Amino acid sequence: MSKVKSMQEALDLIKDGSVVAATGFVLWGLADEVFKAVEDRFLETGHPNNLTCVYTGSAGLEDSGFDRWAHDGLIGKIIMGHTGLNPKIPAYINANKCQAYNFPMGVVQNMYRASLQGKKGFLSKIGLKTFVDPRLDGGKMNDVTTEEIVKLVEFGGEEWLCYPVPKFDVAIIRGTTADENGNVSVEDECGPMNMRDLAMGVKACGGKVIVQVKNLSGSKLPGASIEIPGVFVDAVVVSKEPEKYHRMTSKIYYDASRTGRFDIPVDSMEALPLNVRTVIARRCAMELKPESIVNLGIGIPTLVASVAGEEGFSDDLIMSAEDGMLGGIPGTGDTFGCAVNTMGTLSMAYNFDLYDGGNLSMAVEGLAECDAKGNINVGKFGTMMPGCGGFIDVTQPTPLVIFAGTFTAGGAKYAVGNGKLTILQEGKSRKFREHVQQVTFSAEYAAQSGQKVLYVTERAVLRLTKDGIVLEEIAPGVDLQKDILDQMDFKPILSENLKLMDERIFTEGKMGITIQ
Repeated sequence: MSKVKSMQEALDLIKDGSVVAATGFVLWGLADEVFKAVEDRFLETGHPNNLTCVYTGSAGLEDSGFDRWAHDGLIGKIIMGHTGLNPKIPAYINANKCQAYNFPMGVVQNMYRASLQGKKGFLSKIGLKTFVDPRLDGGKMNDVTTEEIVKLVEFGGEEWLCYPVPKFDVAIIRGTTADENGNVSVEDECGPMNMRDLAMGVKACGGKVIVQVKNLSGSKLPGASIEIPGVFVDAVVVSKEPEKYHRMTSKIYYDASRTGRFDIPVDSMEALPLNVRTVIARRCAMELKPESIVNLGIGIPTLVASVAGEEGFSDDLIMSAEDGMLGGIPGTGDTFGCAVNTMGTLSMAYNFDLYDGGNLSMAVEGLAECDAKGNINVGKFGTMMPGCGGFIDVTQPTPLVIFAGTFTAGGAKYAVGNGKLTILQEGKSRKFREHVQQVTFSAEYAAQSGQKVLYVTERAVLRLTKDGIVLEEIAPGVDLQKDILDQMDFKPILSENLKLMDERIFTEGKMGITIQ
């Protein structure tokens, strides 16, 4: 019997109260036509309702993916890694319209694999001493979320967190081409992501798997091209408007260079403009070592790869993103995760195994808030709650972690050039605060594990020590007291060897640096 179904037949598999998991790394891998159809059916009939939604990263942008489901009664509970690009979901959570938990992205991914293994829970050190730890917030995101579902346990004389594994009812997945038997390929996707893991995990729970594709093959797909075997698929729906609902990014419907089919010349890429974002990325790039596996977070950190390309040593590094991209130059913004010139891709499951096992050499992540102890918050800012994403998975086990961002936020203006930085207008909000709103990175845990931790901004470089945060470098052209110390809620330790940042960072053209 053919597994190709109409959209309405596929939607019949989603019952009220279902636990629904979906793929999607922003727009790529997102079965958005299915999401739109679920929304339409709910608005028309009130069903399906009270869904529990489980997802790793921001599945979709505004008015796409899970953002479409932010209607009263449609979602009853959320367990997610990151939702910062779905603005209606945080508002839904803040209004206490559902229960909501934020767990590290790799933890959510491991729920899929644990469900395949028939587990009710699993142990991990990822999240200890952060807001996920039940001694702090237990991952709870609003007032109506009260159940402590993460447990602190002792095993082998060590502390661990025990995470629950939901019983999944439905998976919503995207592929490229399917045949009548439900076999699915992913040749036009940026990588395999977690499509197969999720399908297998949901089927192991006795659930149903819906796959959106844009092509239907007239014959059986060759085995070498099959990513999701049909035995793990219940319904294939063929997109009627793929250019609208089956995109790679908001601006790109399909780009073969982002599928790993061919490389593009590095010198064909647009050079970075000389601004504070480039300044920060350049200083971070100076910490790179040859043959290192390096994770770059979304935003300014992704520019480190561009700097490496401009300076001519990108081939000496292996860049990594949470979705499984390995090597090459990652995209930024909503192209994050869609890299070019990769050496290959890993499934998300194996990728987070790589991270959790401490196999990264270095990580460059965002700097949103830092407190006097060196804790970092990137997941919650008042009513804004993007979530931790893969931040904890990446930063906790990695020997060198750099937090990169501007020194202040909100309206700051700068002039960069001729080897110096001039601050024309200060930002409205301080990032270096006495206390952070959420502990997404634990300085205490870092100190115990012996990590090297740097805080890199456009005007200063600081380092975490057992005695506190030490100010080690300042930008040429800034005033130590007015531009740095007066813009902090706490006073850092001043290094006895306080020095100026390298002038080449603030100069047009290539810096001419090498890594060794």
